[in-house]
Amino acid sequence: MASPSADRRYILLACAVIEKEIAHLGDDRVDMKFLDYGLHRTPENMRIALQSEVDAVSNAGGYHGIILGYGLCGNGIVGITPRKIPLIIPRVHDCISLFLGSAEAYRRESQRCPGTYYLAPGWIEKGETPISKYESYTCSYGRKKAEWLIHEELKNYTRIAFINTGGGPSLEQYGETARRNAEFLGIAYEELEGSPTLFRELIRGPWDEDFIIVEDAEPVKQESFLTEAVNSE
Repeated sequence: MASPSADRRYILLACAVIEKEIAHLGDDRVDMKFLDYGLHRTPENMRIALQSEVDAVSNAGGYHGIILGYGLCGNGIVGITPRKIPLIIPRVHDCISLFLGSAEAYRRESQRCPGTYYLAPGWIEKGETPISKYESYTCSYGRKKAEWLIHEELKNYTRIAFINTGGGPSLEQYGETARRNAEFLGIAYEELEGSPTLFRELIRGPWDEDFIIVEDAEPVKQESFLTEAVNSE
């Protein structure tokens, strides 16, 4: 299964944080459904929700495969089992690799600056930021305790990196939000150039060694992700 052929239909089930980057890449062969980012907070909930979606798509029929817009995501997709049609999954640990364009690009950044908190437009809009988490903690615990909690939780980070995925009049606004989060934590800020490579291949192929094809009622396994394929940019 190198890439989707013209006579086959697929559906993408993906995290809402990548919708902005991937929605415009679709065509008549690929339908899309985006799921709430909050599923990441509890891997078991993610697994249950995704399995339910996979089962529903398989039972409804009409598709030749299910594309998952998720990485390993804290083992949240481990154990998900295809029913009647295969799963196509990017071989990445999380969506940072998707935003940067390859697992190798993420590996290089992790080596260059390991204590990095990454932000991209989707995380800012539909996910979490340090400031939004602080505001949530303030509602629950009060300002003083919230300040202690957020700084204790994120004390090992030394940089916020905003991944510039390009395009759109609001990109500058997202970058400014990321910069304010860095100032809030008192850490460095940097902007990184994103890449559409993995997003494009996820939808259009080729599904080569950078992707995992799971079929024949075999569950998704953690070890399939532990040797992330190195992508040349």
